[in-house]
Amino acid sequence: MLRPYYVLMIALMAVATYTTRVGLIGVAKQFEIHPVLKRALDYVPVSILAALVFPAVLAPSGQLESPVTNVYLWGSVITVVVLLATKRQWLAIVLGVASLMLMRVFLGI
Repeated sequence: MLRPYYVLMIALMAVATYTTRVGLIGVAKQFEIHPVLKRALDYVPVSILAALVFPAVLAPSGQLESPVTNVYLWGSVITVVVLLATKRQWLAIVLGVASLMLMRVFLGI
């Protein structure tokens, strides 16, 4: 059962997140952003995604693993190859996950 304290904390965190985002967007709209800064900010989502994905792929146990036995690395390679070959994200994701599952089942790694 969810305690009222937790509900209050979740609500306050949601309000804090919402107000900071809306506040910064409101302030940012009043200023003209330099084109170089705007171009640099376009890469922020990609860099955050890379910062989240690369450690999980290269060191899933917390230590850097051998590329030969790292099924997450091979699943990522398969996903990227399918994406580059077909340009279909859904197919790359499905085949990448399926290949990862098959490698874990059949190779026992």
